[in-house]
Amino acid sequence: MDPASAAVMVLLSCSTGEAAVCKPVETAPALYASIDQCRASLADRLANSPNGEIVGRCQSIDPTATASLPADYTTVIVTRGIGAVTSYVVPRRAK
Repeated sequence: MDPASAAVMVLLSCSTGEAAVCKPVETAPALYASIDQCRASLADRLANSPNGEIVGRCQSIDPTATASLPADYTTVIVTRGIGAVTSYVVPRRAK
């Protein structure tokens, strides 16, 4: 991966209705070698949700800096049961 162009896809699942609520999609973060590859994959992914149930974007990252994410994102690790661990890339909560 070229550090100058690496990207991560961030997806949210949104409820339909008057008060739309969006939550992170429960999948592992997808890393791409370039922002263009990420955007192409994002277009394919969003095509499966024509009514806007899934929204997303691609964000440039620097994978050489200990797999760093942009300042406004963080990784959350969730453990379920015994040994079932999943990592999520999520936006940081505003203070």
